[in-house]
Amino acid sequence: MNRIRVLHILPSLKAGGAERQILTLLPLLPNSEIDVGVLAVYASRLADAERTQLGCPVIEVGRRRRSDYSFPFRLIRQIKGFAPQIVHTHTHVGKYWGRMAARAAGVPIILHTAHNPCDPRRNPLERLLDPLLYASTSRVITFLEDQRATLARLDGFPPEKIAIIPNGILPRKAPAREERLSARRSLGVSDDAFVILVVGRLEQVKNQRLALDALAALPEQARVRIRLFVLGSGSQETALRDLAHERALREHVAFLGHRTDVADLLPGGDLMLMTSLYEGMPLVLIEAMFAGVPILTTPWTGARSMLVAGSCGYLAEGWNPQQLAAALERALRDPRERLAVAERARLHAADQYDIQKMAEAHRTLYLELAGARSLPSMAAAS
Repeated sequence: MNRIRVLHILPSLKAGGAERQILTLLPLLPNSEIDVGVLAVYASRLADAERTQLGCPVIEVGRRRRSDYSFPFRLIRQIKGFAPQIVHTHTHVGKYWGRMAARAAGVPIILHTAHNPCDPRRNPLERLLDPLLYASTSRVITFLEDQRATLARLDGFPPEKIAIIPNGILPRKAPAREERLSARRSLGVSDDAFVILVVGRLEQVKNQRLALDALAALPEQARVRIRLFVLGSGSQETALRDLAHERALREHVAFLGHRTDVADLLPGGDLMLMTSLYEGMPLVLIEAMFAGVPILTTPWTGARSMLVAGSCGYLAEGWNPQQLAAALERALRDPRERLAVAERARLHAADQYDIQKMAEAHRTLYLELAGARSLPSMAAAS
């Protein structure tokens, strides 16, 4: 078989979890049968050293603002210039502009990864475009089995054409005791404090308000040792700070803002708390698994699969403060259970959420689709 050229399309290469995941994945994809490139619709925002480390062509369309109406033509031209046999799109920009441009460029195989597969928001124009774009989409990729049916229902795409490929990260050894002590010193907590970490953008969908309401709903004797650290920034920060003050939680809650050292702070946690309304497959939860930090999360679609029906983490029954407080009390009550949950999660992550397995699954899918289409050589294609 001739070498297959695969072009990934994203808004930029330095932003949220989706971009971070693809940046880690791209260097692992090329092999003797596959060449890879990446296109940023806006600026890539990569330093020269990062481009070199990526090890594949980086194309920038350079869209600067919404009123840049010429960018679709530049996008189509850049796709044609790379001459891919497969275009693989990501995020909202890729889902719409990327797939439309790939279709206009005559790319034979179009894939899309739904990084937020259970986000129900669709405006009227998107509802009109979805059936047209899915008609020329060979596969949609999502992360977890119980997200497939929801995604198929929301977007009207056949479930049998939705591939399941879990996210992954580079495996890490369980942190040593000194790493835990160092992290707790950085957080400024005593040995007997129970440290809860909440990591993510401070936006409505992440629902950090629920963490504060649940903490306030705990009995005083359960709350007394808790120190909750909120790592992240966003539009809800002022409202969350005000809520912590209203709930008389200031001695229990600290807002640390955006941090670049989350991996160093993770070993200091006794619990990773996620309160989202919906998610894709959060990398921070995989990082917590490898760090040996037990997870407690709301039951967004996919959480049950990711945590193996609760054997690899704690699942709240719902999104009200009393339900989350009840799950918190359970996690607080039994340190031996927390250790067992964390160890099962660490082993599960090593087995299922290794980025090498993620890369292999993508290569297998590319080769399967290319073989099914009997793609021409690049000379013929261009």
